[in-house]
Order: sequence, then C-alpha cells, then structure tokens
Amino acid sequence: MKKNRTLGFIWQIIIALFLLLPLTVSFIYSFAGRWTSILPQNLTFQFYIDKFTDSAFFLGILRGIFISALPVILVNIIILLTLFATIVYFPRMEKYIQVCCIIPTTINGIILATSILSTYAGSGTIFSNRIIMLMCAYCIFCLPLTYQGIRNSLYAVNTKTLLDAASILGANKFYGFVKIIVPTVLPGLMNTALISFSALFGDFAIIKIIASSQYETVQTYLYKNRNIDLQSFSAGVVILLVLTMIINLTVHKCAARNNPLGNKEN
Repeated sequence: MKKNRTLGFIWQIIIALFLLLPLTVSFIYSFAGRWTSILPQNLTFQFYIDKFTDSAFFLGILRGIFISALPVILVNIIILLTLFATIVYFPRMEKYIQVCCIIPTTINGIILATSILSTYAGSGTIFSNRIIMLMCAYCIFCLPLTYQGIRNSLYAVNTKTLLDAASILGANKFYGFVKIIVPTVLPGLMNTALISFSALFGDFAIIKIIASSQYETVQTYLYKNRNIDLQSFSAGVVILLVLTMIINLTVHKCAARNNPLGNKEN
C-alpha cells in the first residue's frame, strides 16, 4: 500500500512538471534579453514595461473582459429565472428546457460562428452588428454549462422545500427567491460563471471568424503580434495568466464569503 502511494505521488509530480514546463519556460523567456544558449544571457524587465505602457494591449484586455462577462451574466440571469419558475411552477416543462439547453453541445464553435455570420451578415437588422453577433454566439456557447451548473445548485438546496418553509414563516415567493434561494445557490452560480468566463476569455476562433479586426481582444492582439517580438509575446502571456489567476481567486473568495454553509463551518 505504501509503495503504491509513493509511486502515485511520484507520478503526480512528473505530470505536474510536464504541465508546468511550458508556463515556466514562457515566464523565464519573458525576462530574457538574449537566449542563444542553454541559459539566458541577461535578464530584463523591459518587455513588461513595454506591455504596461502599451494602450492597445490593455484595451484588448478590457474588450475581452467585457465581451466575455456580459454574455455570462445575461445567460446566468435568464437560466436562473427560467429554472426557478420551472422547478417551482412548471416541473413538466423541465425536460423540454433541458433539450433546448443541451443542443449547443452538439455544435462546434467554428460551425456556430460561421453559421451566424452567414445568416445575419448584411441582413440590415440589429443582428448584423458584429458585436451583437459575437455576444449571441457566446451566449449560445456557454448555455449548456450554465444550465447544468444552475440546475445542480437549485436541486442541491431543495428549492421547493426552502420556499415552502419560507411560506410557512410568512414570506412570499419573491422574497424567498431573492433572500433565500439566490444567496444559497450563489457559490454554485459564481463557480459556473467563472468556468464559462474563462472559456470565453480565452477564445480566439469564434471572435476571429465573427468580429475579425473590428473588435480586437487581447487574444487577437497577441496573435497579430506573435512574430514581432517573442519575448514581448511571452510577457503578454504571463500577464494574462496572472490576470486570470487574480480573477479566479477573487471569484472563489467572494463565493466562499457568501456561502452560508461555508461561513458556518468557519
């Protein structure tokens, strides 16, 4: 038994090193002024200084955060309200909603983007706007994951039982939803939203097909400048990794702080 644990631990270390190796090399390379031998010849912060003073880079980050966060927020609100009404009032309709929300898993992102572009481009409607098309595509892209996460959270807290208990104490359905259901499922909502946001923030294919150069996020910015300066490119990748890590930690901290069960255990 002890031997198996030791081998498992060693195997985990090997896998971790294998996965972290590209990130480590990119991190070191972002500081390397020259790297023509086994080790870098000199280290410099100049590439990070250039990135922090590059307005196009930070505008790309802000555009990426906006175009990723807004669809996630919209889909979470719509799915939460829809599932709450379905579970409480129309339980027989849930199977049909489930089918509609799971359908996008069968559609490849590139096929989805190409279909939306060919259908609405030049139509003269509001959907002919490339940003609107991109937001709609992102809403469809994160729909299955959002549905499953919110559904699991609502069933895990036994929504109908909580509302019945609140009704016995004199609370109406709206008060029970806002003050009891939402705070209880908030950690699950935030975790689901975080996963969806991370997937959208790192997207390149869909935004390249639909928006192209009309809406340049940090992903398209790095792709466009990938061959200009590799050290500067590595610095941009490291900054994005750190930014994503900060967002993840912030969301998890907020979810833990708003989790009644977690606060009780602490």
